[in-house]
Amino acid sequence: MIPLLLLVIAMPIAVDRALDQAIADRDTSAVMIRIQAIAQEQGPRSISILASTVARVEEIAEEQWHYFDRHRIFVTAIRAVPFVPASVVAKEFETLIRTSKKWPARLFLLEASLQSDSIDSIQLALATIDDKAPQVVAVAARILGRSQEILALDPLVLAMSRWEDSKTAEKTLQGGREELSHLPQDRTWLACRDALHRLTGLSLHGAEQYRNWIATHRDEIDPSRAGDIKASQPVTGTGLFGLDITGKNIVFIVDTSGSMLATDPPSKEAIEKARRSTGVDETVEQKLEELMEHRRRILRARREVSRAIEGLGDDRRFTVISYSSSVNPWSAILLPASKKNRASASQFVSDLQATGITVTDEALHMALTDPTVDTIYLITDGAPTHIGSQGDQLPVDSRQLMKQILEDTRARNYLRGVRIFTLGFIDAEEEFLQQLARENLGKYVRIR
Repeated sequence: MIPLLLLVIAMPIAVDRALDQAIADRDTSAVMIRIQAIAQEQGPRSISILASTVARVEEIAEEQWHYFDRHRIFVTAIRAVPFVPASVVAKEFETLIRTSKKWPARLFLLEASLQSDSIDSIQLALATIDDKAPQVVAVAARILGRSQEILALDPLVLAMSRWEDSKTAEKTLQGGREELSHLPQDRTWLACRDALHRLTGLSLHGAEQYRNWIATHRDEIDPSRAGDIKASQPVTGTGLFGLDITGKNIVFIVDTSGSMLATDPPSKEAIEKARRSTGVDETVEQKLEELMEHRRRILRARREVSRAIEGLGDDRRFTVISYSSSVNPWSAILLPASKKNRASASQFVSDLQATGITVTDEALHMALTDPTVDTIYLITDGAPTHIGSQGDQLPVDSRQLMKQILEDTRARNYLRGVRIFTLGFIDAEEEFLQQLARENLGKYVRIR
């Protein structure tokens, strides 16, 4: 016979009956309402309940709760933290970050720490940079990367070294949906690398390179001025319109809509160079015509993407997705960057033709469908649309589609940490592309 005390301890304790029922019913609105009430009613205890709620929701099978609704619950829990008395919040966070068994709960605590002035998010990040869950380490690395603190350098190098080691064993970790468990160590390695890049101003491709550089220049490092270091410093060796290619599991998305047939004006310097380089059998007009054709957007995109693919190392995985009126992938899944695959993909890119409209939303959706992807490079010259332009005005559905893309990407990416880099030709919707990159750990590049 089991002693009564042990039986009581073994029984699951209802955190909050109304919340339990809302989760059981998969009632997103009810969960959100109860979260907001708990934050105001429960005091210090509410932090534990909020973290536990996020973990419980994230454990539920993907097909049983839509990712958009999960994201709404996560955001509601984050926004509820400021309602808890500030005098008790810091201590609760410090305790729970050590004792929470489910990694989504620890990740939530890190993200939520940024919402309260009474919580030292940098110290929490330092305490979790060696966490067993790569997803938690990735968030800790991002916080440290924005800290402008010298003391973050060595822990980040150690973490980067740990996750770039192919022998690092992924332990069975509690919590999280299956799609979040596909190659999280690669996204974590990139988060550490990006944090070191932000702190040092250098884009290097290995922990040992960072370790050696930091050891040599420690007295000169000023993270607050890291952006002042020029791009002539060492890079990874592969680029796309001047942007360093740093992903491990990469999707190149190429806009092939009709507007990509447009020719961008060359610089005055390029025109003068063309005039001076005219050969015996060439007229100035022929040389300028050749220069203008060279500036056609689709041709520029094809050259740059082909060059980037050919420069990928054998340790990378990748695919290419072209899109106009429909979405056309070279491969529906990411494949190793073998010599054969690079040649095949490069030929695919060389054959791309510009025609049709711009279903950017569908292309991004396909790219994010692969749970292993860690980096997306989106090249485009126009606004997303399903109906096309009418005159010089923005297509009537474009603003709604841009809003939808931003919202959908936030909801799909809030725990994954896929980096999205956007590259826009003249006429691209720059504000949208900048926001898409900024919200998804990437950068916007203007192609001119």
